[in-house]
Amino acid sequence: MGRTRAIDTQALVAAAARVFERRGYADATLDDIAAEVGVSKPTVYQYVSSKQRLLEIIVEQAIYPLRDGIEQIVEDQAGAEEKLEAYVRLHVNAAIRYKPYYVVLMADQHQLSPQALRSYQSWARQVNHATEQLLQQGIKEGLVRADIDLAVIANLLNSALTSIARWYRPADRLKPTQVVEQVMNLLHGLLISSPPG
Repeated sequence: MGRTRAIDTQALVAAAARVFERRGYADATLDDIAAEVGVSKPTVYQYVSSKQRLLEIIVEQAIYPLRDGIEQIVEDQAGAEEKLEAYVRLHVNAAIRYKPYYVVLMADQHQLSPQALRSYQSWARQVNHATEQLLQQGIKEGLVRADIDLAVIANLLNSALTSIARWYRPADRLKPTQVVEQVMNLLHGLLISSPPG
């Protein structure tokens, strides 16, 4: 007989993200998710209508921390270098904090409903556009190399930042602040113009 206990939607979503990360969306079942969170399958249905709805919520929650944060960074009056570092920090911290969500997003976004996939793709385009704005500001301020293709570099940078969720482990020798520092070192070597010397 299934167990019944009170849970909240967030606990259920977090459990689903862990199960999808381990087993993959296609192989995971609502029974697996119910077992992970310690409730019965009928209890899961009290919170969500389907496994696909859980996937959609995971994707929404993976991008939510970035949505407002990126907008604030772009609208800030700070200089390009400060904004670029804030942007990197936001991505690194989100990728580490929401690691299972990111892994599921990267592996299983094709499993989203057509409407949810369009919504995600629209958001991803907005992120790339915001990145292009930051890079353009950097070019105007003489910080970023002027010989780059903004769209290509924005896609490369965002892909690299998202991939942190795949390889970063909490037990790693690097703390999130050190990952940010390493990303900025890389950008200084490849993208950011050296100060005149």
